[in-house]
Amino acid sequence: MPELPEVETIVRELEKKIVGLRIKDAWIDRPKIVRQTGGVEVFKKAINNKKILSVKRRAKYIIINIEGKKTIFIHQKISGHLLYGKWKRTEGKWESLLPGPLKDDADNKYIRLILFFNNGFQLALSDLRRFAKIILADDNKIDALKEIRELGPEPLEIDFKIFHKLFESAGHRILRGPAKGGGRRKKGRIKPVLMDPQFIAGIGNIYGDEILWEAGFHPLSRAENLNAKDVKKIFDAIQKVLKKAILHKGDSIDNYRTTSGEKGEYQNIQKAYQQTGKKCAKKDGGIIKRLKIGARSAHFCSKHQILK
Repeated sequence: MPELPEVETIVRELEKKIVGLRIKDAWIDRPKIVRQTGGVEVFKKAINNKKILSVKRRAKYIIINIEGKKTIFIHQKISGHLLYGKWKRTEGKWESLLPGPLKDDADNKYIRLILFFNNGFQLALSDLRRFAKIILADDNKIDALKEIRELGPEPLEIDFKIFHKLFESAGHRILRGPAKGGGRRKKGRIKPVLMDPQFIAGIGNIYGDEILWEAGFHPLSRAENLNAKDVKKIFDAIQKVLKKAILHKGDSIDNYRTTSGEKGEYQNIQKAYQQTGKKCAKKDGGIIKRLKIGARSAHFCSKHQILK
């Protein structure tokens, strides 16, 4: 599933390409993709001839604000990604009219939705597994959507003081021994904690591994055993890893592509995720190993990532 860096990359590119354009029509391959009262026809009528005012991100979600009182909310799910280009339908299939990855990369050919703009270009959703969904929501009810209302803070928009408090369930500082005032600290294995969107938004399997590799903590370390210095290391690693991933336009080890259909580059420099059996990039003698935490996997260096 695209995580924060991938979605941020898409949003930044769409801000340059579609803001100010008008939606002239829409094509949707099956009604299920639009989670909308009244279905596809109501959706199409509501967005017709509306100008794109802004494109934003919240966690792993894309929010396209249009003229009027409605907002298009997109969850790309596991294999979905948005593409900007030109397509023509031939013999029941959409074919890119532009050369390059939009035309040649198989991961860009599972077109499920297209928005047509007044400049002749289109915004398409390619989604191999068909799990992506679109919601047309009232502007003043976006924050009330079930996908958003309980999300934790954005990791690149908070300072260390706020991040530190996330590890406290009752507003107490993380200290060794019982928390002051009887409060209880955040508990659980640190990788699932970082991947919990109600704890902090936008971090998934890839960047959970990468952040813990950078910070030097084993994924089975327990959040309640971390002191303030440990939490600072994780905070710094989050900032470094996510910013670097955005700089490299995300990780395309799976289905994700940029809006031009190209692969991101972070998979070429990732240090832990799916690197099982390789020597640690720190050259510390460690080997990247894989383990299961519940139904998910975790990858870590056997040498420098300590278990707390």
